[in-house]
Amino acid sequence: MDLAALKSRIDDLLKIQPGPTSDYQTEYELASQILQGALTLISAVHGPESHQLITLRDHAQKAFTTGRQDFVYRAARGALENLKAEIDAGLTGSLQKRLQAEILTDFIQLARSVLDQTGDDAKNVAAVLTAAAFEDVIRRMGSTFAGVVGHDDLSDVIGALKQKGILVAPQHGIALSYLSFRNHALHANWDKIQLETVHSVLGFVEQLLLKHFQ
Repeated sequence: MDLAALKSRIDDLLKIQPGPTSDYQTEYELASQILQGALTLISAVHGPESHQLITLRDHAQKAFTTGRQDFVYRAARGALENLKAEIDAGLTGSLQKRLQAEILTDFIQLARSVLDQTGDDAKNVAAVLTAAAFEDVIRRMGSTFAGVVGHDDLSDVIGALKQKGILVAPQHGIALSYLSFRNHALHANWDKIQLETVHSVLGFVEQLLLKHFQ
């Protein structure tokens, strides 16, 4: 879910409100609906073990236990309004990073599953997937941390990350050394690619993901 879709969902939930003649059952259903929506969105942005989520869940549980659906409604609405304010203030970058990490992690897992097979074909397919993951993570880092957008030469992106202090020794040198692997994989120079190198590049990409996109 991107930020625009997130804000749209928040607005939809904030429109939920009991009418002046709502009975107990209706109030309970509306309170449950807005609460579940709030919990889902907060979990997506801040994580399932976040302080925001745990606090809202605890308040709601106590309010439901005492039959105070109005407290549940107000707590959920307040949490949603706060979440929307955080998005407007640009304080939800962690969500974007997690979404990017999930996409890249799927890519890496696919490459590793291919490597479980035997033969040069498996190695070659894994090399292409790994090279794509390597380039993608470097470009995402360049965009996120160094303001490099577009299709700059990958070596220039690595250089910009070094200048910003994001890629430091030995990672900077390792990233540069893997440029030849990326080029060989994208140009199908299979005889110049070793299986050990594919594993090494995959490990390097995973390290970058853990450090910068979690």
